[in-house]
Amino acid sequence: MLFNSLIFIYLFLPISLFFAYIVAEKYKNFFLLVSSWIFYAWGGVSFLIVLVLSIMINYLTGLAINRSRDERQRRFRFVIGICLNLSLLFVFKYTNFLFENLNLFNAIFGWKPIIVKTIFLPLGISFFTFKAISYLISIKRREQPVQENFTELALYLSIFPELIAGPIDRYNDLAGQIHRRIFSIDQFASGVRRFAMGLFKKVIISSPLAMVADHAFDGWLFQLSTPMAWLGLFCFTLHIYYDFSGYTDMAIGIGRMFGFSFTENFNFPYVSKSVREFWKRWHISLSTFLRDYLFLPIAYATSRKLKKESYWRIRVDHLIYIYATLITFLLCGFWHGAAWNFIIWGLMHGIFLSLERTRLGKWIDHRSKVFRHVYFFVFILFSWVIFRTSTIQDAFNYIEVLAGNSKAHTDWYQLLEYWNIKLIGTFILALAGTTRIFEYIYNWIQDGIKYRVRLIRYICLYSIHFGALLFILVTLALSTLYLISGTSDAFIYFRF
Repeated sequence: MLFNSLIFIYLFLPISLFFAYIVAEKYKNFFLLVSSWIFYAWGGVSFLIVLVLSIMINYLTGLAINRSRDERQRRFRFVIGICLNLSLLFVFKYTNFLFENLNLFNAIFGWKPIIVKTIFLPLGISFFTFKAISYLISIKRREQPVQENFTELALYLSIFPELIAGPIDRYNDLAGQIHRRIFSIDQFASGVRRFAMGLFKKVIISSPLAMVADHAFDGWLFQLSTPMAWLGLFCFTLHIYYDFSGYTDMAIGIGRMFGFSFTENFNFPYVSKSVREFWKRWHISLSTFLRDYLFLPIAYATSRKLKKESYWRIRVDHLIYIYATLITFLLCGFWHGAAWNFIIWGLMHGIFLSLERTRLGKWIDHRSKVFRHVYFFVFILFSWVIFRTSTIQDAFNYIEVLAGNSKAHTDWYQLLEYWNIKLIGTFILALAGTTRIFEYIYNWIQDGIKYRVRLIRYICLYSIHFGALLFILVTLALSTLYLISGTSDAFIYFRF
């Protein structure tokens, strides 16, 4: 079931909210868990079996860790739990990739290919697996007591607003909210506004941009003109941001309606002036997860090992940072998808993050803001080419077209076919939304209201509330028209 579907907006969500508010306090979690499982089973009952299996594994593992006799046994059971989670992820997400590459190797030596039935990827398995790992780590480190209530742990791992594509909220952040949460009118209203904003991003902005990007990337590259390739790349760059941040806004908004406070996942990433800054603003819940649970342990273990040797008693901080960064982003790319282009994409980010730690990075830091913006944006554009294309060869071919080596007969016909008033308006709105301009305008209005006389202040405040209500109604109306016409697509991060 999609957030941007009529059945979710007008049926599933209202019914879920209605019963969430009328049932007794002690049954709220159970009802929300049932709602979440119905939401997930909508995409296939077999997927629900995988989710329940993951919940059972982590529930029993948590109890086993808590009942360990000593620290050694505790560590052993923790490692077993992590391996079980990763094995479940590997079987469903990477088995096809593994055998595809084994068959390529077999073909070199003329061996028979290994025939394996295609394994379908359960929606959101990468996200709820990371949440499960977060739970086991918090139990291992004694940051939270073990969860003996099966319903509460199951709800943490499968709460439907963030089940499919995050944010990746850690157990430490949600445990207290799951046990008890406070409902308020203000929080509910804030959730409705945030949901409407996410719906607007997805349906009104992201989906039209996706149509252009899909035409450029999914068509025949030898028929693609250079201007159309650049337009497709710019559209995809905006599309992936509005698609994913739109989903996050909707998830956060739904969470607030149910009394939860989820992690913020985006902070205007395209205003960044370096790759390092980008990862502090993009997919924040993932980047902090990788930092705390992968990068820092690797860096710490490597530091201890290197500094034991006498000939390593020099400044090794840069070497440790580079090593830990490359490993972290290699796995980050592989987490995003079981394909070589994702691995290359992750390594590309790891390499540039490492370079920014060297003298080259210091040199870039001393350049003008315009230079740093251009440097970052050129990097992110070409990284999205690798991310979006299906194969490495397609990525190189697309970059070749961007460089002007196009085999298309005409340069401007394809561009003018899509570059109409609707796309221009969407493009301008999308560009403005990647900056803080709307936030500045809102704050300027709020500051101006403070210095007005009481009557005018009240009129202005009620005008703002009326404007928010009007925005919600218009967004719902326009989104409904788009959805009825079938011009909205699935969220891009569902595939991960």
